[in-house]
Amino acid sequence: MPVVPPAKLAQLQSNVHSIRNVCVLAHVDHGKTTLSDALLATNGIISSKLAGKVRYLDSREDEQERGITMESSGISLYYQLQKKAADSSSSDAGLTASEYLVNLIDSPGHVDFASEVASAARLSDGALVLVDVVEGVCTQTVSVLRQAWIENVQPILFLNKMDRLIVEWKMTPSEAYVHMQQLIEQVNAVLAGFWEGDRLAEDSRKLEEAKERWREAHSEDVAMTEWYLEEKDDSHIYFAPEQGNVLFGSAVDGWAFRINHFAHMFAERLGIPSPAKLQQLMWGSYFLDPKNKQRVLTHKQFAKLYGPGKAATALPLFVQLCLLPVWQVYESVVLEHSQDKIEKVIAALELKVLPRDRRSKDHRVLLTAIMQGWLPLAQACMVAIVEQLPSPAAAQPLRLPPLVQGKTQSLADRKKTEPKNDVERALYSCTAGTSSVPAPLVAYVSKVISVPRESLPEFSSERSQSNRAAMTAEEMRARGRVAVRQELALSRDSAAGTPLSVASVASSSGAATPLSATPAQDALVDSLASAMRERLAVDSADAAAAAAEPADDSSSSGLSSDPDSTAEEILIGFGRIYSGVVRVGDQIWAMQPKFSAKDANSQSYCKQITVRALYMMMGREFVSLAEVPAGNVFGIRGISGAILKSGTLASDAQACPNLAAMHSETYPIVRVALEAVNPQDMAKLVRGLELLNQADPCVQVISQATGERVLVTAGELHLERCMKDLRERFAKCEIHVSEPIVPFREGIARQAAQPGVVLGEIGSNGQLLAIIPKSVQGGAEAAEPSESRAKPDDGTPRGEVCVTTANGLVTITLQVEPLPEKATRLLLRHEDDIRRVARLSSSQRRSRLNAAAEALANADDGAAPLAAANEASDNDDDGSAAEARPAKPSRTSELGPWLQSRLRSTFRKAKGWEPQRVEFVTDNGLCSFGPRKAGPNMLIYSRDVLEQSSRPGTSWFRRHTHDMSLSSTAATPMLSDDEESDDEDAEAAVAPASATTRTAYTIRDFEESVNAGFQLATQSGPLCFEPLVGVAVTIKDFVSNLSSGDSAGSSSASGLSGQIISAVRDAIKSGFLQWSPRLYLAMYTCDIQATSEVLGKVYGVINRRRGRVLSEEMREGTPYFSIKSAIPIVESFGFADEIRKRTSGAAIPLLIYRGFESLDMDPFWVPTTEEELEDLGEKADRDNVAKRYMDKVRKRKGLFVERKIIEHAEKQRTLKK
Repeated sequence: MPVVPPAKLAQLQSNVHSIRNVCVLAHVDHGKTTLSDALLATNGIISSKLAGKVRYLDSREDEQERGITMESSGISLYYQLQKKAADSSSSDAGLTASEYLVNLIDSPGHVDFASEVASAARLSDGALVLVDVVEGVCTQTVSVLRQAWIENVQPILFLNKMDRLIVEWKMTPSEAYVHMQQLIEQVNAVLAGFWEGDRLAEDSRKLEEAKERWREAHSEDVAMTEWYLEEKDDSHIYFAPEQGNVLFGSAVDGWAFRINHFAHMFAERLGIPSPAKLQQLMWGSYFLDPKNKQRVLTHKQFAKLYGPGKAATALPLFVQLCLLPVWQVYESVVLEHSQDKIEKVIAALELKVLPRDRRSKDHRVLLTAIMQGWLPLAQACMVAIVEQLPSPAAAQPLRLPPLVQGKTQSLADRKKTEPKNDVERALYSCTAGTSSVPAPLVAYVSKVISVPRESLPEFSSERSQSNRAAMTAEEMRARGRVAVRQELALSRDSAAGTPLSVASVASSSGAATPLSATPAQDALVDSLASAMRERLAVDSADAAAAAAEPADDSSSSGLSSDPDSTAEEILIGFGRIYSGVVRVGDQIWAMQPKFSAKDANSQSYCKQITVRALYMMMGREFVSLAEVPAGNVFGIRGISGAILKSGTLASDAQACPNLAAMHSETYPIVRVALEAVNPQDMAKLVRGLELLNQADPCVQVISQATGERVLVTAGELHLERCMKDLRERFAKCEIHVSEPIVPFREGIARQAAQPGVVLGEIGSNGQLLAIIPKSVQGGAEAAEPSESRAKPDDGTPRGEVCVTTANGLVTITLQVEPLPEKATRLLLRHEDDIRRVARLSSSQRRSRLNAAAEALANADDGAAPLAAANEASDNDDDGSAAEARPAKPSRTSELGPWLQSRLRSTFRKAKGWEPQRVEFVTDNGLCSFGPRKAGPNMLIYSRDVLEQSSRPGTSWFRRHTHDMSLSSTAATPMLSDDEESDDEDAEAAVAPASATTRTAYTIRDFEESVNAGFQLATQSGPLCFEPLVGVAVTIKDFVSNLSSGDSAGSSSASGLSGQIISAVRDAIKSGFLQWSPRLYLAMYTCDIQATSEVLGKVYGVINRRRGRVLSEEMREGTPYFSIKSAIPIVESFGFADEIRKRTSGAAIPLLIYRGFESLDMDPFWVPTTEEELEDLGEKADRDNVAKRYMDKVRKRKGLFVERKIIEHAEKQRTLKK
């Protein structure tokens, strides 16, 4: 197909009904970029012969080397669809042509770049989901389907690599049909899971609303008698070949088809009046009558006419009409390569195959030529995109309401929402407006990319791109022919011994040059000189025309005032416009996700910008545009400093909504510390990190208080790409990278503690770390721990510590104990929900949470069934199916009671937690979570302490922030957490009115100090200063010897807050060490597909990396085993390379962040019993992995590391030669 000029594409942008915004989603190596190449070949961007080999949209060098996509990239394509008119009987006459603009976005499939998938899905209205028919539904397939589901993107399924079923696995058409049936069922099962999850949440929300309405209309004692769940049809969410939303094909061989293609081909032959009727019969148990070739039978009818035996062996219509012809082509060309059969196939299909393709020694070349001529891949995909996927005008009424109103709505609850104002009306209808009646501008930038300045058309030194955009295809071919003739002339003259090149002769000014030339060479030189003069004349005319044009943004005067004119790397926003028209030079508002028009404190997240340039994304190139109407994908320059990673663009920041932020499936977990090799390049490194932080949506750059620069990435491959960009593009300097910094957590277990472990001060800065004194080790005398941190005497409960402040005025007794594992897992999973509940103001909680709690209590007749259901749901290791339980509420006001009931259920039958105590803790005793007010640790008040506190009889879930009149006098706002709300800081700073009327100070006056000590202790544990996990701290007693009546007591109380904070912190760490400490490791879930030949090698690598196999199953119909294992992140670096080397590339792992898991080993364990000393000896030759991890973290942080430098002291001999 000839090259489509960009002017034609820009013209199609104004017709919103002819636009299709599509992203390509799949697991890694399932053929996304190969398919994109075939679609690009339809517009003449690349040759159809090179489709699948060029990987045009993989513009990075490392993408080409590794063969995987790392960045999502977009390109605009033109497609013309010709349809036969309904009243036309002739095959040639009555064809109507429709022109479409397809904005295609190719996305990565690797889990490290899932944030790129999120940005591509946000900009698209439809998705082309590819699944390898051999590998089946993989982990990332489920992830991309979930991303499409969340963004309300309409998907099309493409079953790719069908050639592998024929060539590699030698399947028959019937076997392949059964295999593909099962594969489609697996994909539909994933969608059904999404549907059921959303239905449960929606039904739970509607049930609560119905109960609230019932209580308003009736008394609270009257039970609700009428409630019916609404039945909904879910047939529209599934993939069904007869509906036309499933494609079958092979991208590498360049062919694909849908059922309707063969339905149109065979409808007339079978005597069926309408192809649409035959299409509904071509998938499923429908058979062709062997006697009457023009009748279709069901399985029951076939068995009745010809018997059950023949019915069992009969071929369905799909096999007989679709798969058998494809199998015959492959058998004739590839498997047998019979020339006679090949000629018959070509003649039967009425194809024109070039002689060079017929004579090719590579059978795949001939196969591709036949299949591309018979079932062209690009045509099948383009027709499916145009017919099955919605236009922006049809998609935005369903996609935009959740983004505008912030409500969770997915494909399970698809319904049109009525607009409330003019802005929503323009958004839902995708209105561009007119010059007289402009529509409000609303656009969304899903990602920010950094490009070199020379790659943009307005900054290029030559006007090559603009000239190319202005030239037609014939002009480009003519220029190419001239260049070829010049090269041929140059080669002939070089062979003849010409001392000067043709270029030097053509560019000479006519000076005397000793040159002996033949008349033919003279004619050649004259023709080249005339050609050069013509080109110079054209260039001078272009320059004169450019000088005559008025100055604009791309002129020299405009560039001088452009802030990007001197930058080497320029930030371009990749976005989608939903309403209005954006033009170059417009003044618009850029809103970050944290901005809210109703919040005065968020105004710093909204800035006004000037649109410097607009682009049409063409893969590696950018085409300048003057304006972009609604419904299109575009690039914008001028957002630097206003949008960090994503945000909303609007013409009016107060009237236009700030669209909801994107949902990503990955989180950055791998950390490295960076420093410049040359200290003078530190400024370059800082600037490079700023660019990288904006250009990569899944990167975090942290500047530590010590001045250390930490880079946080999603995985090892992501880290390699970021470091390559830093060294070569952004910083352009040598960078020293530390070993990956993997986070750990510290916890405790109920096993016996190692004797002799105390909390000691090591170092000049008084670091409080867990150590074993030398006296215990049998060495020199060690410094005794301070009295306040000494372990309690025998007879006291385990973990109980009594601590007194340095001035002796306050004595605090507390107990540290482990939480149940289920409670810890629940708190880890719902940290964000706890943080949302903690941020609610006191007024909201009093007015809304009490009503929600009563509604939830009335909904449950008994606590036992609910607790049993929650216990089953929280047991992740058992793998048992969860019973019915109340779904997680969508409203924040309902989260507190829901979390309270879930937390109560996790304590059932837990050792050390009696039912009466659990009820008291969850109802009244719980004071705070930690660290950062939302972690998996709990601060609890006993009954006696609770009576003296400012919150007696109230629960954290019902009333997290206390009254202004009961706040603490000794509050320390400077030590409060960063994420604490402003209301809490204000309350903590107000002195209580009742403080002057009491005769003694109680815990009510120092609650903030106790809480601050708890937060500090849980933020940095005693093992290696890592956060604590699964620890409950109970304040049992608080005794104050300070009277509030005398002046001396008041002066002493002013400095007591800091002492209480230190005492509580140290007491918690001392109580922590009375239990057996544990390290929690960050874990990856590793998914591997391998054959039986390399299964042993895969297990060997997993065991060497201290991983464990979770499950192993064989995929039915394939020789592949699917292995799921858990591997510590600290041991995962280099894992992918090692497993590829060991298996010779037959197994490729996929690592997904799993969470934290406890390492069942005490870091201070040493052999003590006779059996242990007999087996291991005094040196304990077995490696203590937990201690090795702990010492590694301590060394990285500059903490005390206990190790023997000299193992055996021996006198060294001096040997003489």
